Amino acid sequence: MKKEIVKKDNFLSDFHLTKLDELIDHTFPWFLQKEQIAGKNDGCWFSHLMYDQDAPQSPKYETIHKIFSNYLNYISLCRITTNLLFKQDNPSISAFHTDCEYLDKTKITTAIFYLNTNNGATEFKDGDRIDSVRNRLIMFPNFTLHRAIGQTDANQRVVFNFNFIK
Repeated sequence: MKKEIVKKDNFLSDFHLTKLDELIDHTFPWFLQKEQIAGKNDGCWFSHLMYDQDAPQSPKYETIHKIFSNYLNYISLCRITTNLLFKQDNPSISAFHTDCEYLDKTKITTAIFYLNTNNGATEFKDGDRIDSVRNRLIMFPNFTLHRAIGQTDANQRVVFNFNFIK
C-alpha cells in the first residue's frame, strides 16, 4: 500500500481557530501519560481523550466535533485525542507507531491538526517530515508509521489527533 500525505495549511476559518484557542485555555484538563508509545520508554506527555470506542469521552468533545465536522468528511469516527508536549532542551521523540492498534488500519485515516507553530514536527518512517505550523492539518492512511518530534522553542506543542473512516 502506498503512503499519501495530504497537507492543508490555513485549514480552519479564523472563527473556528479562535474557538479552539478559547477551548484550550488554562482550565483545560490534561492527563499525564508516562510514555508516548506503550512499552517504548519514549518520554511522558499529556493528552485528553475526546472520543473513543464509539462514544464521546469528554465534555469538550461537542465543541471539537462541531468545529471539525465542518471540515473533515468522515463516515465514522474512531478516536480523537488532544496532545500536549512541553518545551524541552532536547526534543522528545516518540517511537514510530500507527494509531488505533485495535482496528483495521487499511480502512482508517489519521489526521493531525497543529494548533500552534513551533519547531516540533511529525516525522514518517520514510524520512518525510511535516513541521508544526498553526492551523495546518495533515492526513494519511493509518497504516503509515510516524512519530512525534517535540519542540525546543515554544513552551507547548498542542495537536489534535483524529482517526476516522472516510
